[in-house]
Amino acid sequence: MNKERPISGYIMGMDDYEIKMIKLIADGFTHIEIGEKLNLKTSKVLNLRKNLISKTRTKNIASLISFAYKYGILKV
Repeated sequence: MNKERPISGYIMGMDDYEIKMIKLIADGFTHIEIGEKLNLKTSKVLNLRKNLISKTRTKNIASLISFAYKYGILKV
């Protein structure tokens, strides 16, 4: 039987880049614009985005943003 860690444990493990990136995605910035704002290569931004989706066990960017609101990473 495969036991997974609870999602709440992942939230605390997010680093500054991941949290900033979620906020920028929610604000509608493209991966190129996010790279410019965070001084990261586009490939790194895409990799971070993929890792965020995996880490939060979401399926896509829309569900990642929903997750971020649900768990208080983003506020209304």
